[in-house]
Amino acid sequence: MKLDIIFHYDVDTTTGNITYIGKEEITVDTVKKASATSKKIDSNTEPLVTLEANKLVLTQGAVDILDVCSDCRIDVKYKQKGGITLPIIGTDQAFNSKSGNKLTKSNTVSFRGAANEKLAAYGTIFKLEPSEDKGIYYMIGNKEIQETKIPDEIIDIENELDMISLDDLSNSFDFTL
Repeated sequence: MKLDIIFHYDVDTTTGNITYIGKEEITVDTVKKASATSKKIDSNTEPLVTLEANKLVLTQGAVDILDVCSDCRIDVKYKQKGGITLPIIGTDQAFNSKSGNKLTKSNTVSFRGAANEKLAAYGTIFKLEPSEDKGIYYMIGNKEIQETKIPDEIIDIENELDMISLDDLSNSFDFTL
């Protein structure tokens, strides 16, 4: 049960006087049915991850292949594979970090904001494929990803400098104005 209380005041804008008029109490029944709000766990044995507006939904197959349980942390990062950057998924233990979000009992992971938008560029439904690292899987999305060619001058920045190497910082710089 919820109780809302609304206070009423009269304000005279010319004099600035505020006069209390009274209050109004409104009772609202807020009992929710548990069966109406609970979602079923996707029991699909194929390892799939679905990107929704604010979360990742894992099938039972994805939970099994990642070897996770509720309250385990799951993270999405990005890795180069054959000239293409692909999303990868794994536990915080597989990444050897303390990042990621907790898996809920309904096999969902909170995934909001910029991270959600970045992953959406790869698709909304992802198949998991093993990577070279144990416990980490490539997320192959349902959108076509274009290979991004990086210009040579960006890759080899040392050619643009007046120094022999970035490791050679023995030059003195004059910062006076």
